[in-house]
Amino acid sequence: MSTSDRAGGSRQVAEAIQWLDEQRIDTVIIGGADIYGIMRGKFVPRQPFIEAIQEQRDFAMSDVFLVMDSVEEQVFEPPANYPGYFPRKETGYPDLFLRPDLATLRSLPWRERTAMVLGDHYLPDGSPVPISPRHVLRRVIERAHALGFESYIGLEYEFYLLQETPATLAQKGFIGPQPLNVRPYTYGITGGMQSEPLIAPLRQALSEFGMALEASNPETGKGQFEINLHFAPALQAADAAFLYKTGVKQFALSRGLMATFMAKPQSSWAGNSCHLHQSLWRGTTNAFYDEGDRHGFSDVMRHYAGGQLASLPELTAFYAPTPNSYKRYAPYSWAATTATWGVDNRSTGLRAISEGPHGTRLENRLAGGDANPYIVAAAAIAGGLYGIEHAIAPPELYQLDAYAAPPGTLAPLPRTLAQALDHLAHGCMAKEYLGQDFVEYYRICKQAELEAARLAVTDWEVKRYMEML
Repeated sequence: MSTSDRAGGSRQVAEAIQWLDEQRIDTVIIGGADIYGIMRGKFVPRQPFIEAIQEQRDFAMSDVFLVMDSVEEQVFEPPANYPGYFPRKETGYPDLFLRPDLATLRSLPWRERTAMVLGDHYLPDGSPVPISPRHVLRRVIERAHALGFESYIGLEYEFYLLQETPATLAQKGFIGPQPLNVRPYTYGITGGMQSEPLIAPLRQALSEFGMALEASNPETGKGQFEINLHFAPALQAADAAFLYKTGVKQFALSRGLMATFMAKPQSSWAGNSCHLHQSLWRGTTNAFYDEGDRHGFSDVMRHYAGGQLASLPELTAFYAPTPNSYKRYAPYSWAATTATWGVDNRSTGLRAISEGPHGTRLENRLAGGDANPYIVAAAAIAGGLYGIEHAIAPPELYQLDAYAAPPGTLAPLPRTLAQALDHLAHGCMAKEYLGQDFVEYYRICKQAELEAARLAVTDWEVKRYMEML
């Protein structure tokens, strides 16, 4: 494989080395996303990193990290005689290789003389790891390219800032986390000013980290915030969202605080969402826009919406990846509960936005803050392409309050991870678009997570039953 095939060529390597020198970088963090969207990788001193990229050597990591649960208490195993790719103890969890994408190299504003670069996972034979989230998104992007489209997305993640650290929260048994603010300040400017001594430096740090920010605002929970990222080509946007989530958490820790993107951190708190804005482009033309349509929606957009709505039940497990994810789905939570779409309607599953030739797009409102940006982007684009390739007509635009619809009138979405995994197991679309290895791997891991949740005794159960029964 040539240098240009691997990392952008010798010129890019030379430019990276020059940049490391100019920035006086002495440590490079190379990392990639696991199934949960957690960054896994290595801290590499400057000189070994330079030697590796000069010699086209990748960074070895045991493949066990792909089958650990999020808190590293369990390692998932495939069924006997499982035919697909799956890290397993029988093979001793051998190395896979993390290859730096030098286009993503950047400095860390909250840590001196430290840089970070994203990487792609490869097997020893040089082929992509089929269950790597970044590769799964690449697969779908390439399918869009084959149809003549460039997929653009914008991801909006909500998060809570807590007056905690991992240590203080563990000492409390993870009971009663204290949010940053004593009350919510939804879009509140005066209330939001109380947090600006922290949020303004966070915005600045994220900007220096390479994030193209649009705005930030307090959300509907105590200490809950949203920072909007500018839309971009799908891989670039997913990278930005992944780095954004990582950056927010690292910045919070640097200030003695803790950030969480957990979908529903407490029963009484508002949930954390991930709103996914999406459109397809042909060159400089938005393929979702048609000036002759009443709403400005093209047939491409309608078929994209039709496919996404038709595939939502099968793909829900990707948008809502944990048992906790489904605690968000309640009336007037402004989370999607039905396979519906409407014009600027936040009660429907898809919010169709009509803003002329540049801004016409779809917003998917199903995903939570816990969703892996690579996986959720891949799932959304796959659903849309499925609709285009099969010319799937969407239902009528819903103009009313979807939460108030009489039972049985609108198509419901899975309400538990078990239901979502059942839809995934019996579907064919996800395997075709995302890859059978990935879908089966994902389903096995999530079934194990579901079983762990089933066996756990919760605080709610203890409070409800210990005295009375």
